[in-house]
Amino acid sequence: MKVLMIDGGGTSTDVGLSIDGHVVARSLLPSARPSRADQQTDELCRMIGSFLATTVVVGDEAVSPLDAVIVGMAGVWSPRERHSYAASFKESWSVYVGLVSTQLIVMSDVELVHFAAYGTASGIALIAGTGSIALYRDQHGEFHRSGGWGGSVEDPGSGSWLGRQACIAVARMLDKRGPETLLIRPVANYLRVDADYPDEVRHALRGAQLQTVARLGAAVLTYADEGDAVAQSIRSHGASELALLCSSLMSDSPIAFVGYGSLLNNSTYHALIETFLQANIRVLEDVVAAIPQRLQ
Repeated sequence: MKVLMIDGGGTSTDVGLSIDGHVVARSLLPSARPSRADQQTDELCRMIGSFLATTVVVGDEAVSPLDAVIVGMAGVWSPRERHSYAASFKESWSVYVGLVSTQLIVMSDVELVHFAAYGTASGIALIAGTGSIALYRDQHGEFHRSGGWGGSVEDPGSGSWLGRQACIAVARMLDKRGPETLLIRPVANYLRVDADYPDEVRHALRGAQLQTVARLGAAVLTYADEGDAVAQSIRSHGASELALLCSSLMSDSPIAFVGYGSLLNNSTYHALIETFLQANIRVLEDVVAAIPQRLQ
């Protein structure tokens, strides 16, 4: 079985080609997350076409057609969004890759994570990266979600949330409404100004749009590990919010937990979430690598 797997997140697109349960080729591409103005399928399929054209596969399956294309894309959730995205993807695929003669499966990126972790079994998947969301598949196969609102509303405990909290803490410090914090250093670096000149930080922060503030998330956790009290407070609050995403979905029956996302690489943050949740969270390191085993 020859399958192309696409894990489309808000930061990057992870692509893998699997043959008979083994990943034979990988590539990390720029994000092609759809927006209201553009589904971004042209750009995605252009990159996929280049990936397939330059991928060398040895053996009988080298020239065989794909049996399936599985797309897990951020921002694609409702039946209407799936249908619209699939139609756009097929059209772009025919232009940049070739005739659409393969099975196309479209789902959200968090559903792809859940499938990679559990297959069709019950459990909760917690995403903690640029954004945050928890997804629970119950004993009847129905999905229930908590979070996933996006940075413009709320992505509690995520990189975007941590970054915004750092900016708020620095603003409060500059106003002398809050305590001193070394978070002014990563915030100033993010704003491309000198942390030794508070007025420059104040001016830059006042006009900042913060669309890419998630990149500050890892810095918050690093400064917390190094003992900054404000960063530690933000870290604790973020961990409690991520635990709440999971606990809001819990029933009385035992539930397995899997976590995925760059923030869970921080061992203290991971441990704090487990403490608030009072449960162990197994970290899924690689979604694309795990999918072929679920297809067997």
